[in-house]
Amino acid sequence: MSRKRGVIDEGEQNEEGNENLPISMTVATDLKAIQRCIPAFAVAFSGGFLVSVLDPFQTQLIIAFDLCGCSKNISEILVDNSCYTCKSGETVVAVINLLLFVGAILGCQLTRIFSEYGRVVLLKLIAGFIIPGSLLSALAPTGLAGGWAQVAVGRFVAGIGMGCVCVGCPMYIGEMSPNSIRGKLQTISWVMQSSGSWFAVTLGLANWWRFVVFLPVVISLIALIMLSDVSETPYILLKRGSREAAMAACEDIHVEEDVEKEFEAVVHSVEISRNKKKPLELMRENREYVHALLVGACLGFLQNLSGARSLLTSSSRIIVQAGFSARSANFLTFALLGVNVLATVAATFIMDSWGRRKVLILSFTGQALTAIIGAVPFYVSPNADNAVTTVVSLFAFLATYAFGVGPIPCMYLGEIFPLDFKGFGMSVGASANWTGISITTFIVLSSSNTVIFSMFTIVSVIAAIFTAVFVRETKGKSVMGSPYFTEAKEMGGG
Repeated sequence: MSRKRGVIDEGEQNEEGNENLPISMTVATDLKAIQRCIPAFAVAFSGGFLVSVLDPFQTQLIIAFDLCGCSKNISEILVDNSCYTCKSGETVVAVINLLLFVGAILGCQLTRIFSEYGRVVLLKLIAGFIIPGSLLSALAPTGLAGGWAQVAVGRFVAGIGMGCVCVGCPMYIGEMSPNSIRGKLQTISWVMQSSGSWFAVTLGLANWWRFVVFLPVVISLIALIMLSDVSETPYILLKRGSREAAMAACEDIHVEEDVEKEFEAVVHSVEISRNKKKPLELMRENREYVHALLVGACLGFLQNLSGARSLLTSSSRIIVQAGFSARSANFLTFALLGVNVLATVAATFIMDSWGRRKVLILSFTGQALTAIIGAVPFYVSPNADNAVTTVVSLFAFLATYAFGVGPIPCMYLGEIFPLDFKGFGMSVGASANWTGISITTFIVLSSSNTVIFSMFTIVSVIAAIFTAVFVRETKGKSVMGSPYFTEAKEMGGG
């Protein structure tokens, strides 16, 4: 008979495993799970802060590095938009943002190597890139032709850490979470990323660009302190030969679930990983690996090709292009990111009850419908003032994104691969994710709002159809129980 921990006899458990448990015990277990994941949440916050930190500062960067020969002060520019859309300035800002994303793609590949040394090691590595990268950007000399290049190099270095965030946080949280609330905890991680972005833009309203660009250093140092006393996941502990510690960790994590079954799945994964087969060998021998990898990579690519992440990093420009002043754009961006956070918080309450697949379909469909609202007026009345319609569409689009498309793909990548393939699979999926945003960044910065919203409508429709046809549900399954693998289904309750 499998062993379950708790105050109720095993026979009283229902199929979900914990619905008949006292509420006090369930709440205590959930709080303990959240506590275990706090260091990863801190790392996710620093990653979100990093992505949006330069969005409010396009004008200040143009002035600081004399990119447009602008002689006005910041207050005048924020009112009349002069120098805000200077082509050379826009190009430089686009390059700076692009280098962050290129760094993130490289970071995703590095996770394949460092994740096997430990999930906590990987989280520490993130801070190791964000700290020097942020310092380089914050200390860039002004008034020099190459000053902006130092900002760009700093963003590239920090971007490597950002790429590791997209793999390291879901991987750690997934392996340290009970099956019943894993989706909720992964969504909280995304809430922290969204909150980091919101916090960055909020501080940006004060026009202190160097101070704000420096802050990820402080946040990362705090995360490092938190990580100094954090246990590794059961998989890593067992891989290091600490069987008793791994079993104890499983008992601590799966208080209300079948501990022995979970531990057996970990043991099985470690045994497979010791075969030392390379990912390409695994894919040649078992086509299920190829299937899961294609689904994960396509989902990651479509998430950012559908546009929301690019809109988040370039929202001020889109709002200015719609007809608002730069000052109004900064405040509207602040409100926009606030909606993004609130919608993500709402997602935490339905992720484990509705399921990933259903929420994704609804979210992609919502993106398509709200993007149409932004695109149609430009075709019907191209010469009319569509500023309000554009902003309403932008808010609705980001809300539907945050509800599902935002948090789910990275979470899903951590749930569909066996542990012997997880580092490779997640790095490929996350790289595809950042490739999508690299493509859309230049489209957003070089195209009209008509083209932007039209493209995002089409991609969102394609993504909704792809999800309905190819994406399988992972709700309630063990992190070892991928629905794409026959043997894993049997072990993970699929």
